[in-house]
Amino acid sequence: MRVNNGFNIPRLEHIAVWSESIPETESFLEDVLGWKRHPVVFGVSEDNSVFGGMELAFVDANGLWLELVQPTTEGPGMDFLREKGNGSLVELDFEIDDFDKNVDEMKARGVDLIGMDGVPLQGGGYLHEWVEVDGRIERGDERLSYLPFELARGTSIELFWEDPETGVVVRRDRDLRPEYKSPASSPRLDSVVVIGEDLEKLAAFYTEILRLERIDVPEGLARPWMALGNSSHAWINGNSDSIWIELIAPTSSNGQAGVLSTHGEGTILELLAEVDSIDDFHDQMSRKGIRMTAGDGVPLPDGEKAVLNAGSGDRFCYFPLDVSKGMRIMIFERGPAETSVFSKRDAAG
Repeated sequence: MRVNNGFNIPRLEHIAVWSESIPETESFLEDVLGWKRHPVVFGVSEDNSVFGGMELAFVDANGLWLELVQPTTEGPGMDFLREKGNGSLVELDFEIDDFDKNVDEMKARGVDLIGMDGVPLQGGGYLHEWVEVDGRIERGDERLSYLPFELARGTSIELFWEDPETGVVVRRDRDLRPEYKSPASSPRLDSVVVIGEDLEKLAAFYTEILRLERIDVPEGLARPWMALGNSSHAWINGNSDSIWIELIAPTSSNGQAGVLSTHGEGTILELLAEVDSIDDFHDQMSRKGIRMTAGDGVPLPDGEKAVLNAGSGDRFCYFPLDVSKGMRIMIFERGPAETSVFSKRDAAG
């Protein structure tokens, strides 16, 4: 973890995905994308007062972990799933190396962290999960805090620390056999998109509160399905193996009335995964019976394998949402190094 002027910089460790069925979501991620699930089995007990029971799983997205979350009992967790929908990207989870120090640092800057229930942090933020080890159920200890939603511009941002012996992430990383890792040839998770009304206010949260690095690339990919019109972009380095957070704010009134009114301020909108050849990827999907789209759900026209982003040369396509189990996933191939949005970003960073 980077340290800047004595402050511990959070590291984007995983992204939480709400799922109606972990086996079905896992099947798509592994069979179609080649992303593998780690075999660690864990969850939250049914008597949890905040969300109720949950089963969880980690999937290696070849660059970052996805945490699949499936509510198992009636209650707030199940209600949340029904509200947000299957495959919703609901949370950015940052790891910190000193929980109490982070609480103190935040307080010194006038930030009062909250718990999972949205009220001021109490009881040290402990969450007791269960972990299956050699057929036995053991306890996994984790401490969680959240940034106030208004401060995070509507995005759920978790800061977590785990017991170095019993934590679930600790157990996962302790047993990272080659067969549990996604192949290097699979699509590489590059970034996650967050939308907001005011780019500067949105970016300031990440740079001033989380102390992450901002990179400005004036242009961004046009996303026809979003009907953004004009938009402004900024990239935030997630401090985690070149994983980025792309911030997008529409600058036209129709974009603000459209994408923001539909999805809401701070929505984690989509995942971007890079491939070396989008033509080859398209053909692989065709052989699996999958017709890729431009993001609007309409299959790409016959003979077209991707959308060309004017100016940058970057090319992209999307999975139909029913195929991707509700997750909005863009697959892209970089254009020429001198024009590609992604190459310019990396060079600036």
